[in-house]
Amino acid sequence: MNLTFVFLKPDALSRGLVYTVMNYFFHAGITVRAVDIQTVKPEIICAHYAEHIQKYGADFKRQTLDMFEGKQVMPAILEGKETVVEDVRAIVGATQPAKAEKGTIRGDLGLGDSYEISVPEGRLVRNLIHASDAKEAVRAEAGLWLPQFSF
Repeated sequence: MNLTFVFLKPDALSRGLVYTVMNYFFHAGITVRAVDIQTVKPEIICAHYAEHIQKYGADFKRQTLDMFEGKQVMPAILEGKETVVEDVRAIVGATQPAKAEKGTIRGDLGLGDSYEISVPEGRLVRNLIHASDAKEAVRAEAGLWLPQFSF
């Protein structure tokens, strides 16, 4: 399976960065196998972040719903080399845009957000994109967002 899963978050879509973000992958030889634009339903986003909600509790769930519910995201299944999961995560960059290297999506396009800024404000870090961290996660996450796509 040379596939991985990403979704562009509401901040990427509201800032009109879809084409710019996807070009990072295209220039690395990574192609799109499936893509959609969706309005986030609470049950899907809570299932997606279930592990984090369980770990961090009700505040994290509220912050997740605040950031995503009713907003648009762009889930996509990407295809590349055998190392596509790792390759995509390297292209995406560190979770906190303030700490992401230049040349990565978050490092170049992020607005410098960090835990130090977001935690006191009671919200999640705005970091443009989610990328699966393991092949097992690819199947689970793609199944939530793009169940019509079969592996």
